[in-house]
Amino acid sequence: MAKCFVIAELGSNPARYGWQFNDFCANAKLTGADAVKVQLFLHDHFPLAEQNDKRKVEFPRERLLDFVSMAHLSGLQAGASVFDAEAVELVARHCDFIKLAAREQDNNVLVNNAVFASQQSHFPSKQIYRSISRPSDTYASWGSIIIPFATIPEYPTRLIDALRGVFKWAKFFKHHYRIGGTNWGWSSHTRSIWDCVLAARLGARVIEKHFALNCDDIEAGHSLLPADFKHMTDWIRRV
Repeated sequence: MAKCFVIAELGSNPARYGWQFNDFCANAKLTGADAVKVQLFLHDHFPLAEQNDKRKVEFPRERLLDFVSMAHLSGLQAGASVFDAEAVELVARHCDFIKLAAREQDNNVLVNNAVFASQQSHFPSKQIYRSISRPSDTYASWGSIIIPFATIPEYPTRLIDALRGVFKWAKFFKHHYRIGGTNWGWSSHTRSIWDCVLAARLGARVIEKHFALNCDDIEAGHSLLPADFKHMTDWIRRV
């Protein structure tokens, strides 16, 4: 059975540390993660009432190369969620993979931009991951270009809801990819490891889990600290 690929989602947590990535990458590597990821949203992607708060945690795009370099020095892949055309080109040029967030599920222009950029001859070919929160027959037509990540966009997600979701999505992918199977992933927003372990046991080949260094980090409420993240990866590797 293929090894499950584990992504440590840093989200906005590095903002608290002045967007310094060395501790995040070093600790993520020690947990057994395969990759780290950030998010390249702009504050004006959000409703007006949220923009001031989002501005404080907006990733400084001029630091993307620093992030990628630190990840690679730690022996990790680096990726980012994209929300606009500029972010797509930056990530296609510099990162190892492109992520499309669930909130962009209906943004077909962004999806097409990501697919086009990932296949450009002047960029190394990039894997695309796409979070989805509701089933659709169209996912079966993506082939290997886009690997779907099932997710529940609630922060944090109750564990019982996540476990039910994992069973639902595993059944969905098994049904729609009867011939030859597929790679699919689970993007978790719980405070637990067990939805991720269950997803790996039921066939998920990619796990994305939020990762924090401290219980006071910005997204600690739906992240795992290093010791728990390692506990998760140890269980996943047993699957």
